[in-house]
This record gives sequence, structure tokens and C-alpha cells, in this order.
Amino acid sequence: DKIAESAVMGTHVVALCGEVFPVTRSAKPGSPVCPDCKRIYDTLKKG
Repeated sequence: DKIAESAVMGTHVVALCGEVFPVTRSAKPGSPVCPDCKRIYDTLKKG
């Protein structure tokens, strides 16, 4: 929800790694992924 809001309203989001940035467009398959965010995401419980 925050990503969509950021794209429409121009607000910022906080990534899993703590980086704060504005969302300017939708991510596309194959877009680069922050290594720290990927590592954190991979440790989260699935389901």
C-alpha cells in the first residue's frame, strides 16, 4: 500500500535495509534488488 501511495503522492518509502527513497515508477521483472534487502527478505518467514 505504501508503494502505491508513494508513486501517486510523491511520498517516500523505507526499504527493508532502512534506505529511504521516493517511488517514481513500478518495478519491472529483472530490476536490480538491493543485496541487503534481499538478505533480509530471505530471512522472513514465508506464508
